[in-house]
Amino acid sequence: MGARSYFLLNDEITSTDEVFVDKSQEVSGNADLLKGVKILVIDDNPINLSVAEKTLSKFGAVSYKSYSAKDGIKQFVSNQVDIVLMDLHMPLIDGFEATKLIKQTKEFQNNPIPILAYTTYSYSEVKEAIKKYGLDGYIGKPFTQAHVVETIIASIQKKK
Repeated sequence: MGARSYFLLNDEITSTDEVFVDKSQEVSGNADLLKGVKILVIDDNPINLSVAEKTLSKFGAVSYKSYSAKDGIKQFVSNQVDIVLMDLHMPLIDGFEATKLIKQTKEFQNNPIPILAYTTYSYSEVKEAIKKYGLDGYIGKPFTQAHVVETIIASIQKKK
């Protein structure tokens, strides 16, 4: 028998065989899963932004990129988006503070949308802060395409 990996998903221990193997095949075969979904990605790392943009566009999403929290807040106000992927560790204004500032805008007040932590921090490191600042979910980097797509779809559906 081969080795099996386990991970924590929604506070339950799950085998990668149960989730990622099957779901990756489902996701990779459907280029329209995120068709028309407008996603703002805020990350100070240009490589991470490029990877996110390519992944999201592969599934039909429209993405807006911001290299800083300050620019991300401006982009949020200027573009009507469906969801935000927020890096937590950025210079000057971190992702937690940026989330707080976005939630204070009239645009967010009129149309609340999901804001997901999109970070290299482990979930256990940021779990309490995610709750405190009202982020709607977590995507760890590096990520699988299946995990990103499923998390985005679930978060958008939950807000409707």
